[in-house]
Amino acid sequence: MAPTDGAGGDGERDEGYLYLLDYGVVIFAGHGEAEMFPVIEKLKDFCREPLDNRVGEDFRVHADMAELTFGYNDIHVPAFNADVLRIVMLYVGQSAALDHYEEVVTRMLAETAGFSRELETHGSLKTSRRNVQRFIGRTLGVRNRMVDNLYIMDAPDMAWENEYLDRIDRGMKKTFDIIERFRALDFQLREIQENLELFAELLQFRQSNMLEWIIIALIVIEVLNLFRCSR
Repeated sequence: MAPTDGAGGDGERDEGYLYLLDYGVVIFAGHGEAEMFPVIEKLKDFCREPLDNRVGEDFRVHADMAELTFGYNDIHVPAFNADVLRIVMLYVGQSAALDHYEEVVTRMLAETAGFSRELETHGSLKTSRRNVQRFIGRTLGVRNRMVDNLYIMDAPDMAWENEYLDRIDRGMKKTFDIIERFRALDFQLREIQENLELFAELLQFRQSNMLEWIIIALIVIEVLNLFRCSR
């Protein structure tokens, strides 16, 4: 299942909210765990690659302050409405998606470090060039999904012409460090890709050397056969 996150307000609510993002994130507001679980299980039927472990973010909305203020995992707003909640839920979902990508990239960094240690210890790579190329493809796939799905540089349309919503939008980005985390992941993926391309070149060089030696051996055999025939 894609990352699942909670965003809620103070007090009891007669109704809850559900926000589905097209890259596989579902955000709940005003729902308890007992209400969220069956919805998540049902949505798994529509996911191509549901996650085994749920990635979650908890964030609270308090409509009790004269001034807009942001906390570590909450926001205090002077005016609460559906647009405010939609922006908050959007960034809670984006933060959870980044949590997921951070886990993926951490595993990929560990795999790349394994290749580097192997090269440092043995002076060569035991893996095949095809496996490295698949790894490069996986790296590009992760990066492309991040760029295509997480519109972190753009504010939602509703915030463009509303100063209050724009302040909330900018504050939520800062609260979750959305842009900084995205850039860090993008940098790490570029580093992984560059290392893998270097590994692929080394394997290609090894393969080319092997082919050259095979060609030389065939030429030597052919020369020996001609020499025998001439005698």
